[in-house]
Amino acid sequence: MLTVREIMTPGAVTIAPDATIGDAIELLLGRGISGLPVVDRNGALVGILTEFALLALAYDQAIANESVASHMTRDVLTVEPTDAVSRVADLCVVHRVRRVPVTQSGRLVGLVTRRDVLRALCQPQPGVAAASAG
Repeated sequence: MLTVREIMTPGAVTIAPDATIGDAIELLLGRGISGLPVVDRNGALVGILTEFALLALAYDQAIANESVASHMTRDVLTVEPTDAVSRVADLCVVHRVRRVPVTQSGRLVGLVTRRDVLRALCQPQPGVAAASAG
């Protein structure tokens, strides 16, 4: 069974809940990413902030000065490093999310994206014979 630990990105880029939306946008654009796990000072996952949520800026530029905490999603779907990759796929499909934080004992330890899942599923697995073409 392929596990989350094998495909996750450890040390994901994060942001603090008291950072501004402007800071978050700079970080997203500067790193070329589409979402940020929000962690407190102890490394505990407290939310997630996505590009989708930041589109509110199109309606009110003053939002750039508001806190990340005021715009983050607090009810975050997570997986553990020992979970099967299929669990991440299920969450992505059912809940239409692009990324799933990986937590252990409440602390963020990594991130898995839909692309990570696809990449893992399309790579030949050790010990599995490839199908012949004819």
